Amino acid sequence: MRSFIPLLLLLSLSAFAQEKPLTLTLQSRSPAGKTTQVKEPWLPSRTAIIVCDMWDAHHCKNAVTREVEMAPRMNEVLEKARKDGVFIIHAPSSCMQPYEGTPARERAKSAPTAARLPDKIAEWCKQIPSEEMAVYPLDQTDGGEDDDLAEHAAWAQSLAAKGLNPKAPWKKQIDVLRIDQDKDAISDSGVEIWNLLESKNIDNVILMGVHLNMCVSGRPFGLRQMAKNGKHVVLMRDLTDTMYNPARWPFVSHARGTELFVSHVEKRICPTITSDQFIGGNPFTYSDATAGKKRLQIILLGDSTTEASIPKKLAPDEPQIEDTLRIKLAAEPDLPPCDVYNEGVSGEFIRRLLDTRYDKAVKTKPQADYIFIRYGLNDQAKVKDFNTQFAKDFHELLERLRKDHPKAMLIPMTAIPYALNNLHEDINALIKQIAKDEKLTLFDIAPRYLAELKKNPDGLNYRRFPLSKIPENLRSFATPYIQPGTDPSVVVLDNRLDGIYGHIPGWAGDRHPNLAGYNVIADETAKWLAPVIRSTLAGKK
Repeated sequence: MRSFIPLLLLLSLSAFAQEKPLTLTLQSRSPAGKTTQVKEPWLPSRTAIIVCDMWDAHHCKNAVTREVEMAPRMNEVLEKARKDGVFIIHAPSSCMQPYEGTPARERAKSAPTAARLPDKIAEWCKQIPSEEMAVYPLDQTDGGEDDDLAEHAAWAQSLAAKGLNPKAPWKKQIDVLRIDQDKDAISDSGVEIWNLLESKNIDNVILMGVHLNMCVSGRPFGLRQMAKNGKHVVLMRDLTDTMYNPARWPFVSHARGTELFVSHVEKRICPTITSDQFIGGNPFTYSDATAGKKRLQIILLGDSTTEASIPKKLAPDEPQIEDTLRIKLAAEPDLPPCDVYNEGVSGEFIRRLLDTRYDKAVKTKPQADYIFIRYGLNDQAKVKDFNTQFAKDFHELLERLRKDHPKAMLIPMTAIPYALNNLHEDINALIKQIAKDEKLTLFDIAPRYLAELKKNPDGLNYRRFPLSKIPENLRSFATPYIQPGTDPSVVVLDNRLDGIYGHIPGWAGDRHPNLAGYNVIADETAKWLAPVIRSTLAGKK
């Protein structure tokens, strides 16, 4: 007997060694959005894929178009994963009847009851604790349909003509996805699926399918239930879709809406992977045929007063300057939808943009309709012979933009005044002359920003102050607001600490905009741009 036990252990270890692990790269995000990637080896025998609600029909025509595009790639992944030894569970909710009596369906129903059956595993899960304080990324209260109204009506009629319920036409899983009756399981039950996972000692779970902001996250077998009940769950982020209507907040494209919810998942629910980790090549992307209505493309170029790095770090879930501009324009019902790309970078000046990252950050952007250019502050500080060289660099940037974005309206902007006694009038005089020489329309943001400064001289800037300059007896108040570094700073976006530190010279000396300041810039930009867009559209009729 003594020699028998080590023999069993040896055989077990040998079998473990013979099983080739999957090497997966898991991506997650910090609350501020910074990505982290970690490589992990997963044993196929301890891994399952759950295919969520890949139905044969849907009430949203565009959702069907995207699903049909995605399904062949998904089937390719499933075939490879199955061959590698991964357990596949098909979960087309409310569609069990066609599969009753099949081996795959019976496999799920006959799984032994788990010793540990989580509370409420049979129910939807709409939120887990890590999501409670987050801003939900999409407004899906309208159901998320993104169809053209006339096309949607025709689609509903075609479903009804087939004898299907236009509001819930699904009957089974889409036929493109092969079900291996000898190996796979079929279930839409959280209890059955949990029993399957436990009976096979499966710890690792991959979710794919539709729709991420609804079923994939919330079903009894979805991401939230798996995550909160201890499974090592990931989303295959390129093989999913959302139910999101770009006419609703945050007024982004459908593709961008899906990206935002993937980011929410990575921050708050679980990591993600991509399909190429199974089958090679590149991650799956939808074709231009699914892009929806044409959207205006707007690019913001500039320095830290454009980038907004501190507000994005301290308030990552709140609308930033590019979001506010997009939302303001979306509030104008006669304007087309738009995408806004913020390519501002802290410390940047025109020469550095041209010499380092222009080709990657600007040239490769979608063909722009409007490009706002706001430089000068760093140029004055870092460029020799500023009065001459700034104009040369600006002209070179305009020349390259005309070549790479030939249809774009190029819009020089003035620099914002930092304070009532720091208006940057010399810089703005140069910018105005450059616009005149280039025969470009100038957008002068300075008067509006100055008017708001006069109302509240320190109301538009955040507070960033060296901890070392705060008296020892007052430093304890700063503890929640300290940003680490070689010279730690106290950073807040508003005046909440003015009552404690406002008497210290220089406390409000950092004049970079806070969210209030960026809202002023975005609001004035939208007011300036809206009539320009209307005029352009009228000229095309």
